[in-house]
Amino acid sequence: MADPLEQIKAEASRIEEDSLYSAKGHWEAAKPWEHRHLWLGIPTTICAAAAGVSAFSNQPALSGFFAVVVAVGSALVTFVNPSERHRRHSDAGNAYKALSNQARIFRTIDCTIEADLPTLATRLKELAQRRDDLNQGSPLIPRKAFEVARRGIEAGGAKHEVDHKK
Repeated sequence: MADPLEQIKAEASRIEEDSLYSAKGHWEAAKPWEHRHLWLGIPTTICAAAAGVSAFSNQPALSGFFAVVVAVGSALVTFVNPSERHRRHSDAGNAYKALSNQARIFRTIDCTIEADLPTLATRLKELAQRRDDLNQGSPLIPRKAFEVARRGIEAGGAKHEVDHKK
């Protein structure tokens, strides 16, 4: 029969790893949305100003053209909502990273100094529940973002200097 403490540590390690991959995946998913609101919003704002100027310059065709561009740009910003997508992925990445850190501390420190297995098991279940709640409430990570995150982690991009010394 396997050692219960080792089983608790192994499950904590799974939570830590899952959360690390999810954190990195969400941060990769957030990157494309970071400036898209500017790419859509700035040209829309410029076209709105140009529509106003062309209307006052008695150029109805040009004013109409810019008005259509403004309507399309505004609709895209509203429908796509890049700022919100960026925020949701960034927030999810931060929450997963916090969980990964807490699982690591639980595994490497708490499991070393705490001898009461039922207490450790309860704390492990709390970490698992947090992971499950994050999984349910977070946006989906696009496959490409996950693959980029995975490659970065496997290349050692998620390790601290102290981890390299082991």
